[in-house]
Amino acid sequence: MKNLREIIPHNISALRKQHGLTQIDLAKKVNYSDKAVSRWEKGEVLPDIETLQSIGRVFNVPTSYLLEEHEETPKTEAQVHARNEISFRILTILAVWTIATIVFVLGELYFNVIKWEIFVWAVPASCLVSMYLNRKTKNRLLSCIARSILNWSLLASIYIEFIELNAWLIFLIGIPIQAAIIIAYITKRKPKEL
Repeated sequence: MKNLREIIPHNISALRKQHGLTQIDLAKKVNYSDKAVSRWEKGEVLPDIETLQSIGRVFNVPTSYLLEEHEETPKTEAQVHARNEISFRILTILAVWTIATIVFVLGELYFNVIKWEIFVWAVPASCLVSMYLNRKTKNRLLSCIARSILNWSLLASIYIEFIELNAWLIFLIGIPIQAAIIIAYITKRKPKEL
C-alpha cells in the first residue's frame, strides 16, 4: 500500500497528462507556479487541502479521488464521447453488413438466387456511411482512407456486375481519382484556429 506522498503526486500527474495539460497549464488554473506543480508531482511537497480541492475542480473529480490509489484514471468527457462516437460508427457500418446479409439470405430463400455480389456492394456502401459520419469530426486521414476504399471498391463492384464484358480497363479510371484523393489529402490545410 502506497502512502500519500506517492498517491497524490501520481494522481495529479496522471490526471494532468490525461487532460492534455502541461505543468504550466495546471499551475495557471490553480494559481501556482509550474515549479510548485513539478514539486507536487515529484512528491517533494504536498498541496494543502484547499489546493487539492482546486485541483479536483480542474479535473472534475472529488478531492477524495486525489487521496486514493487507482488502477486507472477516470475517463474525461472527451474520451467518453470519442469512444461512443467510434462505437456508433462501428454499429452503423455493421448495420450496412446486416442489411446485405438479410438481402442475401432472402434472395436465396425466396427467389432461389445467390447474389454474393451484394457483399461486394456493401464495401462502398460502408465507405459512404463512414464518410457521412466523418463530416462532423472532419478526420482528414479517415476521410482519405474511406474515399480511397470507396474508389476501388466501387470500381470492383461495377466490374463484377459486368464481369462477362471483361471490362478490366475500368480500373484505369481509378488511377487519376486516387491521385486526386491523395493530392487533396496532402495539400488541404487545417483551418486556422481563432
